[in-house]
Amino acid sequence: MKPYQDMAKKKLAKVQDIPGMKIYDGPDGPEMCTTDPRFHRGKERLNFMWDAKRECRKVRITYQESPDAEPKTLVIAPYKLESSVEGWAVYDLPIEGFKGPRYSLQNIIAAELTDESFEDPYKDPAYFIAELMAERKEREENHKG
Repeated sequence: MKPYQDMAKKKLAKVQDIPGMKIYDGPDGPEMCTTDPRFHRGKERLNFMWDAKRECRKVRITYQESPDAEPKTLVIAPYKLESSVEGWAVYDLPIEGFKGPRYSLQNIIAAELTDESFEDPYKDPAYFIAELMAERKEREENHKG
């Protein structure tokens, strides 16, 4: 084994005890993967939501906020997808302002396209610029406090 692989294995040994994670010997040294089924479900939903966003079609989702929560069925307009440390999320069109409800793709149990369409606000460059300005203003206000 190469020296950098030994070093990586020692560092990754600390993460072996993280629930939902697994370390295995890959072709180029130690690799880490998730065993949490919610993560894999989120990856499956990503392509589906991209297609729905591109086609401007609303989606009926069954969403479970946490493993203990009761699932709920909602119809959303997936106008925005976002990647973060927690994984991918989809935003529903906001009723007002620029931030609609956010749904983690990992927590979507089921999803199906509806016949209903929506207007993508990002087709209007003015909307995008206004959103950026609002986010900038919010950041500035948060840093003042």
